[in-house]
Amino acid sequence: MNAYTIYTDGACHNNGKPNARAGWGAVLTNPQGDTLEIAGPVPEGQPQTNGRAELMAVVEALERCTQAAPITLNTDSEYIAKAFQSWLASWKAKGWRKADKKPPEHLDLWQRIDHLLQGKEVTACWVKAHSGIPGNERADALATLGAGGKVVRK
Repeated sequence: MNAYTIYTDGACHNNGKPNARAGWGAVLTNPQGDTLEIAGPVPEGQPQTNGRAELMAVVEALERCTQAAPITLNTDSEYIAKAFQSWLASWKAKGWRKADKKPPEHLDLWQRIDHLLQGKEVTACWVKAHSGIPGNERADALATLGAGGKVVRK
């Protein structure tokens, strides 16, 4: 193996409601074949949404890719996959504005992702959620733990 493989997911209990609690999870396999599982809650004071949790999983995973190696990012968020594949560069070129002239939601995380992508070769792939893909299923379980307030690093 000469690359990173990442699966990310977000979860949010009571998404869209005042008592929502969101969490993120990711499974990373490094170029040496070692696997790391990470998860955590979206911090207090930040929007508790599934979308923010999905993006935090990507940020947390990319921050751990420190070796010079290609990265395959697997996500069950079509929005994130499409943003990586085409929209991100356009948003940045337009001063972080989408086609509707508004900034993308959770701009702070998109800007962190953009920074983390510098000098990295990342391919984002959409995977169908809850379809039996082991990495995606594990990332989902980790995100659920994160939404419950647990922090995982193993």
